[in-house]
Amino acid sequence: MKLSLLALTAFAASAVVAAPTHKPSMTIIPVKKHAVSDNTNRIDRALANKKYQVAKYARHYKSSLKAGSNVPLTNDANEMYYGPVTIGGQTVTVDFDTGSSDFWVRGTDCTSSDNSCGSGTGHNGVDASSLTDAGQTFDDSYGSGEASGEIYQGTYQVGSLTAQNGYLGVSTSETGFDDPADGLFGLAFAQLSNIGQATDGNAPIDALGVKSFAFALTNDASQDGELSLSGADSSKYSGSFNYLPLNAETYWQFSTSGATASVNGKSFKFSTTNAIADSGTTLVIVDDSVASSIYKAVGADSQGNIDCGVANSGPAISFKLGGKSYSIPASVWVFNAGDQCICGVQGGASDAGVVIFGDVFMRQYYTLFDVTNKRVGFALAK
Repeated sequence: MKLSLLALTAFAASAVVAAPTHKPSMTIIPVKKHAVSDNTNRIDRALANKKYQVAKYARHYKSSLKAGSNVPLTNDANEMYYGPVTIGGQTVTVDFDTGSSDFWVRGTDCTSSDNSCGSGTGHNGVDASSLTDAGQTFDDSYGSGEASGEIYQGTYQVGSLTAQNGYLGVSTSETGFDDPADGLFGLAFAQLSNIGQATDGNAPIDALGVKSFAFALTNDASQDGELSLSGADSSKYSGSFNYLPLNAETYWQFSTSGATASVNGKSFKFSTTNAIADSGTTLVIVDDSVASSIYKAVGADSQGNIDCGVANSGPAISFKLGGKSYSIPASVWVFNAGDQCICGVQGGASDAGVVIFGDVFMRQYYTLFDVTNKRVGFALAK
């Protein structure tokens, strides 16, 4: 769900290589976008997502530093992307989130004080009678929202991939969720999985046997995106992938050594030493000083508010990662709510402890998450 609003090792040079030609029966899942009737609320939701993500990652990073199938994705007004998962004979929609590692869905007995349990796409909750009670509970926190309930074991399917006797949570209590998805499917590593720690030590990517997966996130809210499992969909990107090696198997984390942001040729160096690629974050979150420099360069005010017309004529914001430059045009980084716009690159990384390359970046660059080789790759999206 979108409310999933963030170790230092030597950095190895990234390699610019073509995507692997051998793809084990890729599955594609379309991801859908949900139209938001109140355009102004899109800004509030995007900034709230930033706040929640910063708080979430701060808990992890601050404490750490101290010690082939495609799935359709609904585009929720460029704020979140969700798609289907089948549990037995029941199909639900979930937020596919690379910033967490648990799979849970809303249960029929879910209760909430803020209508979180009624915020889904109309599903009345998963009937757990066909599942096996694992005798364990889960409690996951995502910044502003929490979900807790019982852990069950059963068969679930994502695209053409099936987890036999996989573990999942069925919520009995939720707070803070107001998006259309019926649950959350975490795509990060087992070390972050509360359900995994309580059961077999695995994460959903382990249960499904996923070797790699990739996101194609659309810029047009009327068009669906897709999640590709077991490979990359060559129709969704051009050129070759630039791969960055992971330096931790928690989130999809890589080094920012030598990384910069730039506008009109003027560069601003990151002080935060690590970054993650996160499909669950709406914006790009950078150091406060970098965000401030970007605002001045593009004509935004000190809070990142900007004239919507900049989307048509404004400069690109570029990021240099692993020696390669990634340019985000103004039409993408201007986050438009109809009559109000903000810069889609915001501060907060200093508090979070990590730079976050969220959907504003991933909509421009098709992103491949290589589980087998422990790396993340970016190629220009079509």
